[in-house]
Amino acid sequence: MVLQKKHTDFMGEKEQKTEAASDDPWEDLVVSMLSVNQYSLERTYESIAGLREKGLFNPQKLTQWEQAEIVASLKSAGCDRGPFMTNLFALRLANLGALIQSKGLDACSKVISGRDIRMIEELLLPVNGIGPKVIANFCFLRDIPKK
Repeated sequence: MVLQKKHTDFMGEKEQKTEAASDDPWEDLVVSMLSVNQYSLERTYESIAGLREKGLFNPQKLTQWEQAEIVASLKSAGCDRGPFMTNLFALRLANLGALIQSKGLDACSKVISGRDIRMIEELLLPVNGIGPKVIANFCFLRDIPKK
């Protein structure tokens, strides 16, 4: 896996950002969702290859999978945070899948591929499991300036 390092100003602090060589907003969103509750972006990136391999960044799969399938995929991808937390994150990803299904993949992709933070928040914040920390992570990974 090719890694790129770059320095980014995030919330007023210079931080080094390590990212996998990808420009996929769905990948960035799922990584952002998994990088909360004392689990850093760097720690989530340790499982990036497995998450990709298991299809967890594929929005079409998220619309089709049941929560149990997402739990199994998270575990086999190396992103097992214990029964409670892994189930919680699977539920959150299933909620994202429900959003994609209700709004349409093309419409969701257009918003999260853009740079309009207001539209991104309007789309994502109603999803149970996506809050300000996920939005901040996503903006950081996408180099989108916060308001």
